[in-house]
Amino acid sequence: MKSLEAYLIGIYLGDGNIYQNNRMNRVTYSGNLKNEKEFYENILSKIIKDIFKISPILYKRKKDNSIILIVNSKKIIERKKRLGFVPGNKKYSRIPKIIRQNKNLLRNCLAGIGDTDFSISFKKNRKGIYTEPRMELFTYSPFLAKDVKNSLKELGFTSSFEEKIRREYIEYRIRMYGKRNLEKWMKEIGLKNSSKTVKIRFWKKFGYFIPRKNYNYYKTKLSTSSSG
Repeated sequence: MKSLEAYLIGIYLGDGNIYQNNRMNRVTYSGNLKNEKEFYENILSKIIKDIFKISPILYKRKKDNSIILIVNSKKIIERKKRLGFVPGNKKYSRIPKIIRQNKNLLRNCLAGIGDTDFSISFKKNRKGIYTEPRMELFTYSPFLAKDVKNSLKELGFTSSFEEKIRREYIEYRIRMYGKRNLEKWMKEIGLKNSSKTVKIRFWKKFGYFIPRKNYNYYKTKLSTSSSG
């Protein structure tokens, strides 16, 4: 397996789904239209083309603010099945063993998970200013949560783990706090999704963060500051 495929598997674990029946063999990836349009158009689409030599179908649905990539291929689904993925609910999905056993592949897979399912935010310091970096993963899959937790530990990250009981399910939360973890992630694993990197750039530029804004807000502020 090549690094790029391991990265795409990470994206699948975050944003992907398999649909298969007698007439359909489909892999989809879905994200936030306002925040992730550039990532889906310029990065994810290209990666799928490079790996599988297939041009995915892209839909932009403004009514529910979603962007969707569709790949119709029985061959790709059979490949995913061999790696342990099945159509339908991803509750039992996990990082494939071939990836967990190779640190280079593991870093690339985590990069894909980071670009999709990890959130970037900043906690308040003692003065009430948002300055403390935090990376978080929320998942309903106990297997994926365990794999990510163990992988982070193996790669030298410090993280917390929490099970949050809901009415009908359990949510698993993994958090990494602090500048050290963020800088280590950016150096050793990286982020390609500009909806996440723009927050880090804003924080580094201004020394603080403004929460609950969209991608265009941070991008505009950075552009205006640079031109001024």
